[in-house]
Amino acid sequence: MLSVALFFLTFSFFLPSPASADYKFCNATSYVLQGAIGMEVAGAEAGGAASDTAWQSQGWVKIAPGACAPILQGPVAKGNYYVFARSIDAHQGATKYFSGGARFCTVPKDFTIAGRENCALRGYESSDFIRVATKAGDEWTTTFGEPRNYSLEQAQVAGAQRLLRDNGLRLPKIDGYAAKNTLRAVMAFQRADGRQATGEIDSGLIDALIAGAEREQAKFGLNLCNKTQYLAWAAVGFPAGDEDMSSGWIRVEPGQCAKAIKGKLGAGPYYFYAEASDAKGALVKQAGRILLWSGSETFCVKTTRFEIKGRDACTARGYDERRFRRIDTSGKALFNVPLE
Repeated sequence: MLSVALFFLTFSFFLPSPASADYKFCNATSYVLQGAIGMEVAGAEAGGAASDTAWQSQGWVKIAPGACAPILQGPVAKGNYYVFARSIDAHQGATKYFSGGARFCTVPKDFTIAGRENCALRGYESSDFIRVATKAGDEWTTTFGEPRNYSLEQAQVAGAQRLLRDNGLRLPKIDGYAAKNTLRAVMAFQRADGRQATGEIDSGLIDALIAGAEREQAKFGLNLCNKTQYLAWAAVGFPAGDEDMSSGWIRVEPGQCAKAIKGKLGAGPYYFYAEASDAKGALVKQAGRILLWSGSETFCVKTTRFEIKGRDACTARGYDERRFRRIDTSGKALFNVPLE
């Protein structure tokens, strides 16, 4: 499921120094983040056509809570860069995004993509990046933060606390302070993971907690599994309080599964819609019929990434409509939906 978090960015730059020459992302949140950057580059290709200057996006760099990582190497020029970040899928709950209004192309795996137009037609996702106006210097840092305004040291502790919860350990709060409850939970995890129970919160612990959280997430949720030779774009519908929610688009590669809903599935009901596209981004036709998976339940959608509350008056609210298919999960905490 998707969500836009009320997170924020801070920026700093450094004048020329022989010690470093990088554009860095720093993570002052309690989430493990994946970051990407967009920029104008000389001599690149814009969607396949050579150009003196063209747009390019690249990612992902993983940034642990409390850590910094280079996204670009070399001196930083004065100008505009565009940044985007999201929390990793190993976390419980909705994905958190740092997003703005400048659209660039992305894919779930590591990428370098020329051009920022016609993302879906070229088989890419589109994400909304935040513009950053840089000053010239050897180093520039963009820091992703939360309203709680953690220091980097506090963010590492808060990240460990969140990941401990993601691993099924109970903690009363995520606050960035390594109090007794947190240290006891750390040692409990270390013992269960076959490690020495030191209670120390460091990068090695964070890596182990991420691996454990990924194992936990693999046990639960709704997966869409593409059994065709074509790329599929999908959306899901699910209950959200007193109204239903629709969320998409989810990129499901041929022969692969994609997590559409994280965490243990409830009583539902759940719904999905998907359509197949060819190498040129056109809808696939088989025996004269469009290859899609639909049903009888109307939900709202739009052309870019979305999370829309409510199923009524889609057109009046500026959305498109699609007919979703109901899924019978039979009460299972993990359920796979085949697209075949």
